[in-house]
Amino acid sequence: MSGHLILSFYMAKKALTVSIVIPVYNEESYIGPCLDAIAAQTVAPLEVIIVDNNCSDDTLEVVSHYSFVTVLREKKQGQVFAQAKGFNYANGAILGRIDADTIIPKNWVASVLDNFDDEHTVAVTGPGVPYDVPMHRAGSAVFNFYHNTVARIFSGHQMLWGANFAMRSSAWNRVKNGLHMQRNIWEDYDLSFHLAAIGAIVFDKAMGVTCSFRAGHQSVPKQLEYQFRHIRTFRLHRGRLKTSALFFAWYTMIVLTPFAVIDRYLWLLRSVVGRMVLTVRR
Repeated sequence: MSGHLILSFYMAKKALTVSIVIPVYNEESYIGPCLDAIAAQTVAPLEVIIVDNNCSDDTLEVVSHYSFVTVLREKKQGQVFAQAKGFNYANGAILGRIDADTIIPKNWVASVLDNFDDEHTVAVTGPGVPYDVPMHRAGSAVFNFYHNTVARIFSGHQMLWGANFAMRSSAWNRVKNGLHMQRNIWEDYDLSFHLAAIGAIVFDKAMGVTCSFRAGHQSVPKQLEYQFRHIRTFRLHRGRLKTSALFFAWYTMIVLTPFAVIDRYLWLLRSVVGRMVLTVRR
């Protein structure tokens, strides 16, 4: 490769910038460590966009202590609307997306950029490990099996995980008008189907993050309702037969419900003990 081509390649890669979008709804307990991790990046993002989706706690007070954050407001309740607001505002060539409880490793932005050396890549996603459950390794293994194996088999391509992904802004602009803007679906999976139709979605282990298992700490009925959103999302993009097959494969996780319940009570117990220890120290 000539010196001119090397320089052109370097400049093209250097020109790529990352905007990180974080929808928030009453996240005062999580957003601080999330933003601390962003501040520690080896490659700084171009911007960090917090989208306030009607917070009523002290989330925005915590956010106000981070000068690199831009705050937008989305009154229409729902993560799908909040993230769209952030993506449409962002200026980066690459749009990163994490949740308020996501803690990214120091090389996350750098790893994201590395994945877009290939012009055919439209999006990249990575794994996650819960930091607030006693059985975090087991929880991670179950999540990755259903997300990266079961979902991929029935969809035919890699699916994005909303707490840890990035995509080209040009790809977002191509698909955004065709998305199903509904609260009762998984917006990250809906986006995955649309993006996979125009390019490659890559899974990168180097983008592994830690996150809360708070969804798993909900009541069993709420967890089942949340999981059914996935089936509803899949039905929007695939036929009845394949959706039915996915339903039976996906809901094999019902056998794990007792473990989730046990983990929930262990988590609650640990939270109570932690507060008692803090009170005694004070």
